[in-house]
Amino acid sequence: MSKRITIDPITRLEGHGKIEIFLDDDGNVAKTYFQVPELRGFEAFCVGRPAEEMPRLTPKICGVCPTTHHICSTKALDDLFKVEPTPAAKKIREVMYSAFMLEDHTLHFFFLGGPDFVTGPSAPPSERNILGVIAKVGIDNAKRVINIRKACRDIITLIGGRVIHPVCGLPGGVSKPLTEDNRLMILDVAKNGVEFAQFALKVFSDVVLKNKDYVDLIAGDVYKHHTYYMGLVDKDNKVNFYDGDIRVVTPDGR
Repeated sequence: MSKRITIDPITRLEGHGKIEIFLDDDGNVAKTYFQVPELRGFEAFCVGRPAEEMPRLTPKICGVCPTTHHICSTKALDDLFKVEPTPAAKKIREVMYSAFMLEDHTLHFFFLGGPDFVTGPSAPPSERNILGVIAKVGIDNAKRVINIRKACRDIITLIGGRVIHPVCGLPGGVSKPLTEDNRLMILDVAKNGVEFAQFALKVFSDVVLKNKDYVDLIAGDVYKHHTYYMGLVDKDNKVNFYDGDIRVVTPDGR
């Protein structure tokens, strides 16, 4: 007899999702559906509104990555009004976005993805959470995770006006400059951020990659997905999060 398995909601992601799995009479997967049952209404919300309101409207799409939507819509206003941000304004935008990237990747690595790949596939469900990750990396390192996220969010608040749904972007610039004290504080966070990233890579190497059962699982055919990759690169073909050319890489690496 065929069977239907429903996973609803899917946890550890921003938004709403569910998975429907249908098994055949032999117990094998016949069909699987991934559904996102939430309203995508922002295109309609924005119709008829002044363009200058977009950097305040579009970040409301998400409470985890509003900095992305804010910067994107602000850059769209640059293009619309045909204005080039001053070098200082561009750097301030990049600083805020870089702080967001570090904070957001820390959130994913330790809070969202970590419960699976740091604790490992054999860990019981009761341990596959942030507490299980803390048990793996230790209390002192857990404090480092919390502190670097707070430091990054403080930078976003300083520049963006608030950490969730920033309001600093203007056509051709930002709403306020940085002081020398601001610059020194950001520089200190940046240096600590590099050290923290190296620590996170070591956790991945020492904990995740040395778990042979997990590596065999995620590197096997069941999780293999042949897809194209796309991202921004600068004139030197290096990754750039703020601006550049779109580079597309094929599944075979071209």
